[in-house]
Amino acid sequence: MPFHSALGRLAAVALAFTAVGCQPKPAVVNPEDPAIVAAIDSILNVAMAGAMAVNAEQALSVTTKDQDFTFVTGDLMLVGYDEILNRFRDTYSMLQKQSSEIITKRIRVLSPDVAVVTAITEGTFTDKAGFTSQPVGLGSTIIFVRRNGEWRAVHFHQSIAK
Repeated sequence: MPFHSALGRLAAVALAFTAVGCQPKPAVVNPEDPAIVAAIDSILNVAMAGAMAVNAEQALSVTTKDQDFTFVTGDLMLVGYDEILNRFRDTYSMLQKQSSEIITKRIRVLSPDVAVVTAITEGTFTDKAGFTSQPVGLGSTIIFVRRNGEWRAVHFHQSIAK
């Protein structure tokens, strides 16, 4: 084998290894990053306060407020902020208030810009006639993304837990 051919192959192999070494490394992320957990926890508190006050706009204030936002409950999937907001308004129009207690919650950071919240809550609702329900358990999963430095929910799933 001629010297220049072997040298060319060696150079090609060295270049390939260099290219592999220059690939961006995935960001190392702490799944319990305290700053991210605190930021998401803070905006969840705003949404929870809105839900307890039966204020649909405040309850959904943490979402992307766009047509890609999705909400699933039971066998119903709603797509788009406007449709979901209207459904929340319809439901809340029949209520005076709600109460809710978080039984357990976990905020898990999946990447620097994606986190998932899983929670079990228990609460009651009081309708316009003054009837207060027995405690109802709810299981929730919310997917958050960070866009332009702000954490926003892109998907929310909530089902009766018991």
